Amino acid sequence: MKQNLTISYNDYIVKFRSLIKSLGLKNSTQREYVLKVLFDCEKHLSAEEILAKVKEEYKIKIGIATIYKILNLLENMKVVNSILIDGSDSKVYELNLVLHHDHIVCVDCGKIVEFVDNNIEQLQKDIAKKNNFQLQSHSMILYGICNDCQKK
Repeated sequence: MKQNLTISYNDYIVKFRSLIKSLGLKNSTQREYVLKVLFDCEKHLSAEEILAKVKEEYKIKIGIATIYKILNLLENMKVVNSILIDGSDSKVYELNLVLHHDHIVCVDCGKIVEFVDNNIEQLQKDIAKKNNFQLQSHSMILYGICNDCQKK
């Protein structure tokens, strides 16, 4: 879904810096490295994968605890979304760059596909209304076996 982006990383980071400043926080190069890795990646990444890419790309000493602190902050700021996949002990992360979408995960290889279905979205709104809820958000993850794994 990221392929439909209309914002460059340079424009994105300017907006991020403005957001950080508006919250009274100081920005850090390490945060920007994490953002850049997530911005450039077409897949969801674990904290460990982000750590490896930051170290490889930017040749800096950084620990996993720092990565988790950064991700936690970014998630609290709604800059990053995380997904906890059933059967996994760790989350995978993506930048919150596109409108809401859901995920389908291959239980064999771990491939994650993002999708939007207006019928499902409307049905969820209808269910919330029927049960006297004002829907705030939701997360839907479907599990199955991708086409590549079915062929094996």
